[in-house]
Amino acid sequence: GIKALILYPMNALANDQAGRLAKLLTENPAYRGLTAALYTGEASHEPSTIVTADSLITDREMIRGSAPDVLLTNYKMLDQLLLRRADRPLWDASGASLRYLVLDEFHTYDGAQGTDVGMLLRRLRMVLERSARGRVHLTPVATSATLGDGDHAADAMLSFARTVFGTELGTSAVITETREGLDEFTSTAVQTTALKKDGERVLEPVTPAA
Repeated sequence: GIKALILYPMNALANDQAGRLAKLLTENPAYRGLTAALYTGEASHEPSTIVTADSLITDREMIRGSAPDVLLTNYKMLDQLLLRRADRPLWDASGASLRYLVLDEFHTYDGAQGTDVGMLLRRLRMVLERSARGRVHLTPVATSATLGDGDHAADAMLSFARTVFGTELGTSAVITETREGLDEFTSTAVQTTALKKDGERVLEPVTPAA
């Protein structure tokens, strides 16, 4: 069954990530055997039953009959997947296996769209619980490069995520980043110089002069 479900607000983002994932799965031996599919209206026009260097699985009958490990889609297509009887086997196979529910570009899910997506995710959980008889262990994941700023950013992000996902999240769930200024970065940077040793080019760290 599906182990990770990733939702994108736009097909362009889904297509871009699908291409990167297809390349990763086919070029890295560590991921051999892992399957991934792209489920959008555009993807269905050129159905593929296997993962290639350029494409994920896009054939809908293949996706229904053999649930991929990772499924990329958008919230509108997820709505259809939850409604259509033909897609019920996909959830029957994934109720107990789905572990990660990822919303990319999380800052876009505000206002009316955020309300729609929030209700959709609650419907998804109900379908999974029915399929797995309540044994659902779903981890919500939200990714955004622009959500939250300032001293109270973590609190604001948690409140927003709780509302959309409909589940409790602790403060440890927030992962942020801190940017270094140019002066701060260069003050501790180590310069390198290329040297020739036994015919081979090697790199040797050199401490900058004061």
